[in-house]
Parts: sequence; C-alpha cells; structure tokens
Amino acid sequence: MHRFYTPQLTPEAQDVRIDEGSEVHHARDVLRLGQGAAVELFDGRGLLAAGKITQISAVEIRVKVEALRREPARHPRLTLACAIPKKGKFETIVEKATELGVDEIIPLQTKNSDVVIKPEKAAHKQQRFAQVAVNAAKQCRRATVPLIRPPTAFSEALEMLLQQGPVLIPSLTGDCRPLLTALTGLQDPPQVSILIGPEGDFSVDEYEQAHRSGCLAVTLGPTVLKVETAAITTVAAVRFSGDVKDSSG
Repeated sequence: MHRFYTPQLTPEAQDVRIDEGSEVHHARDVLRLGQGAAVELFDGRGLLAAGKITQISAVEIRVKVEALRREPARHPRLTLACAIPKKGKFETIVEKATELGVDEIIPLQTKNSDVVIKPEKAAHKQQRFAQVAVNAAKQCRRATVPLIRPPTAFSEALEMLLQQGPVLIPSLTGDCRPLLTALTGLQDPPQVSILIGPEGDFSVDEYEQAHRSGCLAVTLGPTVLKVETAAITTVAAVRFSGDVKDSSG
C-alpha cells in the first residue's frame, strides 16, 4: 500500500485533505492513483491511517479514513547533533538516521566545521533536510519524522542536550570507553544524545567543554571514521542497545 505524509491527519479525522505539492504530484502523476485507491497516511508524529482516495486533482487529494493506529515509540529517545560534512553527505546522514529511528537531528556548527551555513541560507537548509527526513520515513515505513533543528553552534547545542540526558561524544584521544561498554553502564535513560564532530575533529576547547560538562567520551575503534560513518555507527549502536533492553524486559 502506498504511503503519504500529511501533518493534517488527526485522531478525529474521517476525511483528510492532502495538499502538500510533492505528495499530490507523486500520487497523481508518478503513481497515477485514482479514486478508490487504497492508501496509508502518516502525520510524522506516530499516527497512521488506512483509507481510500475519494477525490484527486492537480492540487489536492481527499482520503476517507477507514482505520487508525499509533506507532509505539522506541526507547530511548535519541538526538543526533552532527557536524555537516562536504559534498551533501549530511543528507545521507539525515536519511540513515531517520531509518535508524533518531528523533531529533541538529546540524552542528563547530570551530573546525568543513561546511559553515550562512544565516541567510539556514532556513532553506533546514527545510531541505526536513524534506529528506520525510522521504526517508516514507521509504522505511516509519510513522514519525525526526525534528530537524536549524544549524546550531556547538556551545548552544551542548547546553540544550545536557538538559535532556546523557551525551555521548566519540573521540580519538583521551580517556575513552568502548561505546558498547558505555551504553551498558547507562541506567536506562529516557533520552540519549550523540555529538559527532567534523572531519577535522572537535577543537581542544570543544572537547574540554564537553568533558567538563559531563559528556561521556567513547571510542568507536582504532580507525579514523568519516563523519557519516561515525554518525551512523553510533546511532545504530545506541538504538539497537535500547531495543535489546526493551525486549529483555
């Protein structure tokens, strides 16, 4: 069954209007769906609806809702704050993080960042990353879409993350614990955050600030990983660790 994103879906909805241009185009012009076609809708916040198209035009789709359900949340809630690498690779990070169940993504601006987003372009980039997340959620059949924050300075992001729970920071130097060891030692927190630095790594000052604040320095092994590899590896480990704990009761 084809799935479509619409924030207009609500628990009380019986007839849903989809007017997001990309969704209408995909249904009408790419898939060539018509009246009576069975579809699935999701609101990006965990709500799913099965229904049938009652009207379709160049500007909107009408869907009669036949059944509703809510996707259970995964534990812990997971935030990824990641420096933006070159060559559009941050979109890959957003895509894979969405597939792996990240709940919030922060494009991180650090001292050694390879890509610095100018203020006048920040809103456009945020919107673009958000669309990548929606598309990835559709592809992997996830009912929630990660919240995409605007590009955020390291100090501001760190302060925000520390208010939510433990923060993991993969590091190449210093006193680091293996990632899985650190995860085993966490006392089932409701929220975990991850800080991933740029290709040139976090600066000495940024590492010191993170360590003074109580971030958990972890190692991902003896090799130097690219930004996207480090991000995906850490996210996968945290997410699967949480799934194992949930399944074991």
